[in-house]
Amino acid sequence: MRPRSDWFVVVNPASGSGRSLRSWRALEAALGVEGLTFEAVVTRHAGDGEDAATAAVRRGFRRLLAVGGDGTLHEVLNGALAVPGVDSRELVLAVAPFGTGNDWARGRGVPREALALARCLTAGRTARCDVGIIEFTGTPAAPHRHFINVAGAGIDAEVLAALPRGPARRSAYLLGVLRALWSFRPPEFTLHADAREERGARLVALAANGAYCGNGMRLAPGAVADDGLLDIVTVEPLPLLAALRRLPRLFDGRLAGERWVRSSRTACLEMRANPAATIEADGQIVGTTPARLRVLPGAIQVLDCAPPA
Repeated sequence: MRPRSDWFVVVNPASGSGRSLRSWRALEAALGVEGLTFEAVVTRHAGDGEDAATAAVRRGFRRLLAVGGDGTLHEVLNGALAVPGVDSRELVLAVAPFGTGNDWARGRGVPREALALARCLTAGRTARCDVGIIEFTGTPAAPHRHFINVAGAGIDAEVLAALPRGPARRSAYLLGVLRALWSFRPPEFTLHADAREERGARLVALAANGAYCGNGMRLAPGAVADDGLLDIVTVEPLPLLAALRRLPRLFDGRLAGERWVRSSRTACLEMRANPAATIEADGQIVGTTPARLRVLPGAIQVLDCAPPA
């Protein structure tokens, strides 16, 4: 049976160093003002959001709201897509961007102000959206993972893997990147896409469905979430001082013009690395190479907060 509530809400109280829960209270009140019905669950452990989303879809919910950051959205996405027999194109995914990075919401123009977001949810306009899938091809192969924003390997994934959990995560990430630029040894990647092969040491090798990652970095400024393609971005190793001088370009999209950076588009990327490289998806560590990263065109719907044309 279909539930009577409009939305199923997954609240991550730890996201944004606790800001998410405080912001949810304001959004909860705004949803009441708008007359939108919902059922909410507050997570307690990593993975709770995924389990809650799976249970909600099994019960008949098709509209799911992740209250938190990119990691919370990642859990809800994977939980929603884990139910066999459900047409993913019926699912509507939304995020209340109260986390640390909020890169997916940044690229979609999702408001953070409670009343504006509540009105967007009430209007219920949606847009078709691609989803990425990572198929781990090693032996033994790990379960696949979906991603909605960005997935890849290299210095970013290594920094994320080493981060402690807790309130200092954001500042620790920036410090970790600076330290890694000095000590990180880029793996030798082999990348296959559309009968093309790219080989060599790379600081970063990623597949993007969204333009932003790493808390506002525009590594894939041309990425479009409904074009049926992933934007592939690789960055060659460069001297430390040169890397430090170019850090601001990570945030304004100009890094794509550097000769160390290569960009292309494909529907499927085969990725190997020597030594094996850690893979992250939507800011979460999910496995290691080798892997196949594919796009699932128009797999879901997402909340569309853009002003009506």
